[in-house]
Amino acid sequence: MKRCIICLQELDLFQGLEREQFANLCQCTKRKRLSKGHYLFHQGETTSTIYLIKSGKLKLVQTALDGHETILDVCGPGEVLGEMSLYQEQNENSSAIAMEEVRICCFSKLQFESLIKQDPSFAMRIISYLGQKRYETMLKPSKEAGLTVKERLLRLFYRLAEQYGRKTPTSTLIDLKITQQELADMIGSSRVMVIQALKELKAANIIDREKRYFVLKDDPCISVHTFN
Repeated sequence: MKRCIICLQELDLFQGLEREQFANLCQCTKRKRLSKGHYLFHQGETTSTIYLIKSGKLKLVQTALDGHETILDVCGPGEVLGEMSLYQEQNENSSAIAMEEVRICCFSKLQFESLIKQDPSFAMRIISYLGQKRYETMLKPSKEAGLTVKERLLRLFYRLAEQYGRKTPTSTLIDLKITQQELADMIGSSRVMVIQALKELKAANIIDREKRYFVLKDDPCISVHTFN
């Protein structure tokens, strides 16, 4: 019980809830483990479940009618999936696939509705949370418009470093095992183009590779704000 309460309290969405409300929520919470490659949910499914990632990482993959796959995002500990079911019942627009072993807390829509009845201010936090996520989703394409493959890739590395980076004296190791094809899928490019961009970034001493992890070198001439 204690670990679940701490897990919830770390989320902005649950800030301000009374301890008794946390306890009631945790008592009804289901826990799930996923092995690498297993699906949390499939594109097109209708779900009324909200998922909180406690550990591990999942990728959100959208499959087009022609079979082409695009990785929309990589989600890690503390992030919430399926939250749109709080707003309306709709089909998932992507599949969530475990990139490693993942532990998840599962909440039903009814549990959130019960919290709203107990604490109406919780509804405002949900509205604010969903609004911010929608704004970030809408803003992403406009930020990348007109950028080269190398620029989009570097921007992606900075974002991943911010989310999953482990700082060293001269660099940041991105604690995420990700393939060249997955990088290509995330920026909407081909693997060939990504390989070329990686060569150029490595030649410029901006990125490197340690085993299966990418490393972003510290460079005072490059500012992360340039790519935000």
